[in-house]
Amino acid sequence: MKRYAFLSALILVCACKTQNTVDSSKEIAVVSEPQNNEGYCPEGGNCTVKLHKNSSLVLKKDTADSYYPVIEKGDGIVVEFKFLIKGPEGTADGDYSETIHFEINKATEILNIKGEALEQVQLLFGKHCFCRGEAGYYRVKDGNLTLQKLKDNINVDISFNIPDVSHKIFNIKEKIKL
Repeated sequence: MKRYAFLSALILVCACKTQNTVDSSKEIAVVSEPQNNEGYCPEGGNCTVKLHKNSSLVLKKDTADSYYPVIEKGDGIVVEFKFLIKGPEGTADGDYSETIHFEINKATEILNIKGEALEQVQLLFGKHCFCRGEAGYYRVKDGNLTLQKLKDNINVDISFNIPDVSHKIFNIKEKIKL
């Protein structure tokens, strides 16, 4: 009986396909090197931020009618924050991560939006884990985004809450090198 349970679990793990958030068939002009930003990073995890210059954030729906982001070539700047806690060694799906994606117009100098207006930048929160009923992407509708673009960097201050799901990141306040 134990063999059948192990074999069933192995088949289930192998059959699961992860969703890649960057469409590799489309060329993205410039992706900055990931920057480690520990200022907003919850304890026990690793946080990075990437700027996808000359890009566009496209929200697509999968067969379960759930959103997922695809970064394509475009005229904007896509900002991608990632928080990751590595799972125990030897586990197939023990990692836990949260992502934040949004897109700004490359000409934007100052931005201060909140609530439903966050849809202007397509602010999207992703929770990635083996946590049924909570994993997936969520549009952020309850929060604030303040952004100021300077000569060599972008100052970002985001606070948000996703009432439908538990999460570890609630605030991000960072200076991102352009």
